[in-house]
Amino acid sequence: MKLVIRQYLASLKERGELDALLPDLLSQIGLEVFLKPGVGSRQYGVDVGAFGKLSNESESKVYLFSVKSGDLNRRDWDSTNPQDLRPSINEIIDVFIPTRIPAEYNECPVEVCLCFGGEVKEEVRSNVSMFLGKLKTDDLSFSEWNGDRLADLVEQHMLREELLPKNCRSLLRKSLAMIDEPEVSFKHFSQLAISLTCTDDKKPKDILTGMRQLYLCLWILYSWCRDEDNLESAFLSAEFTMLNSWEAAKFAFGKKNKVAVSTLTTLDSILRLNLQVSNQYIDEKIIPYCNNLYAISHAVKPSCATDVNLKLFDVLGRLALTGCWSYWYLSQINDENVEAGKFFSEAVTKYQDSIKQLIVNNPILFTPYKDEQAIDLVLALWFLSLDHKHWRDINSWLSNMSREIYQMFKINDKYPTTIRSYAELIEHPVDKTDEYKKSVTKGSILYPYISIFSAIMGFSEPYEIVKKIKEEFLPHCNFQVYFLDESSEDHFYRFDKIHGATLSDVCVTEEPGELIKQLVGECDQSNKVYDMSAFQYSFWPIILTGCRHYRLPVPMHFIIDIYKQRKEQEEIETDSGKSTEGIK
Repeated sequence: MKLVIRQYLASLKERGELDALLPDLLSQIGLEVFLKPGVGSRQYGVDVGAFGKLSNESESKVYLFSVKSGDLNRRDWDSTNPQDLRPSINEIIDVFIPTRIPAEYNECPVEVCLCFGGEVKEEVRSNVSMFLGKLKTDDLSFSEWNGDRLADLVEQHMLREELLPKNCRSLLRKSLAMIDEPEVSFKHFSQLAISLTCTDDKKPKDILTGMRQLYLCLWILYSWCRDEDNLESAFLSAEFTMLNSWEAAKFAFGKKNKVAVSTLTTLDSILRLNLQVSNQYIDEKIIPYCNNLYAISHAVKPSCATDVNLKLFDVLGRLALTGCWSYWYLSQINDENVEAGKFFSEAVTKYQDSIKQLIVNNPILFTPYKDEQAIDLVLALWFLSLDHKHWRDINSWLSNMSREIYQMFKINDKYPTTIRSYAELIEHPVDKTDEYKKSVTKGSILYPYISIFSAIMGFSEPYEIVKKIKEEFLPHCNFQVYFLDESSEDHFYRFDKIHGATLSDVCVTEEPGELIKQLVGECDQSNKVYDMSAFQYSFWPIILTGCRHYRLPVPMHFIIDIYKQRKEQEEIETDSGKSTEGIK
């Protein structure tokens, strides 16, 4: 296990990775962290500050950490770069120690810790030793926290047998060993995540420890996936970790005690790591190829067209969900943080444009093979609909899709089905009888979604084609809409039990206004989605993540809210127009 941890530490970058792990490790050791890595504010050489007593020390000290990534060589020690370690140590002594240490620790001895994931190279060892030897005093000492020492501390305080059960260590090793088989790797990691976030008969402090361990394990998996250039297992594991950690952290919501605050800090770290993993996956593996005809379709290396179809809709859902998270982060940024606002604003535009390029260059996205691909479709439609300039493209997509589906029914070819088995889906349709068609199209969530988006946005063609599909080919099919219910809060984030309710026989053959009226009324009555903790605390993308990951239909409220907001805006503009006329 130490070798696994050592390799992981050596691969970490300085900013946002190694310095993000350190505060959790120090807290777990028992130190009180008073300074964490900051962005934008000058920290005078110190990345992390902590106070306390290590097990091998006789007195409490102030520990000041200057963090560097990888090995410490001549270039990182002193190459005239202000970010090098030697000038950082000078700043700590000249500025930080006299002016920045909290007043209650002013009389305590100080230890400056040179922290890096690798080791000190021999080429610079003498330089470091001589320099630090000259600076050492009775109240100022120096220590080296290299990869070996960090690995020992991580194993001792975060992954030791008493804290991380033997089966969990085994699951982590199995997950790492099977990175080239992502589904198997994810299976092992998901079992690890379930074990570490289990809250049964656990005290809050134990839940916090489990979340910290899971965060560390996810980082280890992610770093190995990066090294292997295969992010699939990390992507799935990051989603699953975030959902299960949200459930585990509920005890801390709204509380201010030390354990609760630390738990929410760890949850935030997991959310940020999920963003980092998904952004890297999308930005490196998907976006560069969206604008090339059939590029991603060919990259699937399919054995048949079904493989391409399944993977393309999966990619569509991931791309759209990553965009939704970027939109959410944009909404959380205050006006003063111009740089972050610009970054996420550009990210939203980039993801929206990439979705449109993906669709145009991979026409198989006009023909869903599985009814549940409506989930990925809705994520993309909802994300694109946030900007009115994309509505015309949405109309074109839905029109083409509904025409293609109609044609598939007409010639008895790959029309959407509720078949779950991959082997059966490849053979679909096995015959052209009405009995077979009825058996594989008993219910649908796909067509109500197409109809309601078309009705809300005023797209007549896709709406009318879905009406024809219902009347000519699917009179037997139960068009359904999914709603979260009273039990969803307890089971959504882990998906340990079936939950939710459905509205059956949604009527898409009436006028668009009637469909809107029916669904608005039903959403007003069945509104448990707003009672979900993710909604209560304004983390609504977690609901969308759970829907994509667990293959649950996206709650209709997300779509109806677009309609309501649009109507409110129209009323405001109408009232404003009337006021202007009155002034004239």
